Amino acid sequence: MNSARNIHNTKPVKLTRSAMSKHLKSMSQEQLIELVKECFDASKDMERFLAVRIMGKEAVLSLFHEYRKKVEHEFFPQRGHGKLRLAEAKKAISDFEKLTGNARYSLELKLIYVEMGVAFTVAYGDIDQRFYSSIESVYADVIGTVIADDSGELLHEYKNRIHAVVSDSQGIGWGFHDNLSDLYNDLS
Repeated sequence: MNSARNIHNTKPVKLTRSAMSKHLKSMSQEQLIELVKECFDASKDMERFLAVRIMGKEAVLSLFHEYRKKVEHEFFPQRGHGKLRLAEAKKAISDFEKLTGNARYSLELKLIYVEMGVAFTVAYGDIDQRFYSSIESVYADVIGTVIADDSGELLHEYKNRIHAVVSDSQGIGWGFHDNLSDLYNDLS
């Protein structure tokens, strides 16, 4: 009876960074190679992560196109109507950022998310406040990233598209256009 109770009272195992580091240092090169191969086979995300680390820009670009399709699919799929699973589209952006660490393409995915949201509203009419808040939040991230770029390259590259979002949102309710305009004015 005691052993049954102990099974339910055990704490989850958590591998710390220092414990992992210590263990990895004790492994032979062959064991490390085998571990990396097993990680590669363990999950699609690990395969993508290793592809970025090993293949570099080529893998990042390929993943960008894959994740772009995921974002676009939530608004305008190849068939049928968009499901507007905003959490799925935002997760795709977040996953891409984690896997690649590529700020430029992450910004591009965020802007695509916003552009798709505005285009969806223009095509199908007003949605709801939750939808608009999500689009505004990502737009605010885009604006913040552009403002934080001291070189001005991002502003030069994205200003027309960022402004088009505001222009294209005219006439959309829920204060959406006004909120986007206010965010855009932060660029000045």
